[in-house]
Amino acid sequence: MVEISKFMVEKSDLRFGTCKQLVHPWTDSCKHAFTSMLWACGKGSIVFYTPYFIVFTVQILMRGKKLGKKEMIEQFKLYLKSGVFGLTVGSSFVTLNCIFRRLFFSEFSYYTTVLLPCTVSGLAIYFEPPYRRVLVVNLFVNLVFEYWVRTLEMKGWLRRSAGKETLIFMLGSAVFFYLMRLDRDSEKRTPLFWFFTPPRVSKEVGEPVTGIEGRSPACPHKGPCIHYILKGTAQLFGVGCAMTMLRTILPKILTPGKALKSLRLSHMKLGVFFGGYIGIYRLVVCLLCRAHGRDSAMYALPAGFLSGLAFRAAPSTPISLAPVTSSLQILGSWAYQKGMLPADWPLVELLYCVCQGLLFHARVMHEDVCPRYIINLMHTVTSSKADEIQSGFIQKILKFI
Repeated sequence: MVEISKFMVEKSDLRFGTCKQLVHPWTDSCKHAFTSMLWACGKGSIVFYTPYFIVFTVQILMRGKKLGKKEMIEQFKLYLKSGVFGLTVGSSFVTLNCIFRRLFFSEFSYYTTVLLPCTVSGLAIYFEPPYRRVLVVNLFVNLVFEYWVRTLEMKGWLRRSAGKETLIFMLGSAVFFYLMRLDRDSEKRTPLFWFFTPPRVSKEVGEPVTGIEGRSPACPHKGPCIHYILKGTAQLFGVGCAMTMLRTILPKILTPGKALKSLRLSHMKLGVFFGGYIGIYRLVVCLLCRAHGRDSAMYALPAGFLSGLAFRAAPSTPISLAPVTSSLQILGSWAYQKGMLPADWPLVELLYCVCQGLLFHARVMHEDVCPRYIINLMHTVTSSKADEIQSGFIQKILKFI
């Protein structure tokens, strides 16, 4: 793959290209490019956000909440808002490029071709409700960290390994679980998209309990400890396996026989990670509560650290960084609540705009280090139009090389 640098853009004839050559190679008309992009992104947004709608619904059910008609309508409204958000971001890129060039810039440049338009189009985040904006920003900040890590690795300044990523995940999980338990007692809980939320710290106190039978009065759950640990392990193991199987089977759903034959024991790795992660965490917390006769948020530190060992079953750079960015999200939320950050400043929205600009810029200019999630997102939401745009850039640069 070609790494497009600022020098290459400025020294090539790329900056003198027409809108057709650089932004919408499938048509000469800027107006037609907008309508075709709008149609493509409409279809792509439906495809991209439907699985998320299903995941959010399953997450609600796993928390023990009921989904009645009213709740389903609310979820569907959120689904529509997310669809409009994706539609606006995807379709506005082409239009903003054409408008900016005609009004402000006589030439395309390294920064004004992708970075600036995609940063401005990030204002579409306002279509999402406030608490969902926080979740989206958390995801994009995590992706920016991944982009930087990949960039450092490409330059030879950093070497990734499963062991290093596991250690980062263990340390991040320790801090993250501790902050989550503290956050449960705050006035306004921070919205987090994580597959497990630890219970609040139990206020009950009892005598230390030996053995493995029954439950300590200090444990933050009902029923026997063994049942609590095994239930969580089994549930999350099932969720992890189901997610992997769906991801494997759905692309081949038209050929059910081949889809089933494609399943392997290796597809259970995510289930082992999820189940082990929750099982170890609950085990350590229960052991500490039973040994001391009281609960404490501090127990989340050793429990979170040891539970992170399960990450070794399914190592992934984005997941290894997720506890770190989620911890920063909680700290940012507390800063807002305590007045350390001005409540009337749209910091969340501005942060999203900057992250989106950087990541979409990376998709076109630095595909080698761009997070795979962003490549898949742009491919799906734009119905592969983003691939055509990026291919056009590459073809122009190859002529320069």
